[in-house]
Amino acid sequence: MKRIFIGFIICFFFLNCEKKKEETAVKNKDYIISYEDRKLQNYIDSLKKSNSKTVVFLRKGFYCQNQILIDKKGNLFFYQIEYIPRICRTTIETDTIPYLLKLEPIDLIKLPPSNVNDFLSLNILSKEKNKQRLIIASQNDTIKNTSILNFANKLEAYKIRRTTQEEDTVLKYKKRNEYYNYEDIKWNEDRITLPFIKPKLQKNEL
Repeated sequence: MKRIFIGFIICFFFLNCEKKKEETAVKNKDYIISYEDRKLQNYIDSLKKSNSKTVVFLRKGFYCQNQILIDKKGNLFFYQIEYIPRICRTTIETDTIPYLLKLEPIDLIKLPPSNVNDFLSLNILSKEKNKQRLIIASQNDTIKNTSILNFANKLEAYKIRRTTQEEDTVLKYKKRNEYYNYEDIKWNEDRITLPFIKPKLQKNEL
């Protein structure tokens, strides 16, 4: 019984520490991804319970034209993908697991901290309105870079999330300056949607 009580106290202590850490970060205007995601989900749940006529469309897509990656040390990396107009009920908009982008280490551009806003302004704000969109993806749950958050508020739309398995993998190879081929990676298919590869036929099957 004594051990159970001690275990309970330890669990309570850690939970309390996490809560205080969260509250401190909120006061310091840090962005806590898990906290903000829960807050949004609670808002949506409250609308459902109140039978509100307000419809909330929660976008499920993971990517847009522009992505900023924040690694564990706070370094910033930028990459772009081809712009795909938003179409209702497309796979990209509704998937809850990111699809393989076939991202390469060479696609990631490391940004110097002193010129981040100038770089983003030239590459995003200078474009037409419907292309002024940004994904901010962090390896840490807490984002302390307030200048990035302030820049995002100038855009037509932005989304903040954790980095995907592919982004983490490509980032690792980028930093190590090692040869990378997505086909050599043992992907966790619970966390990524891989493209269909037609199986090769054996000679006796031809």
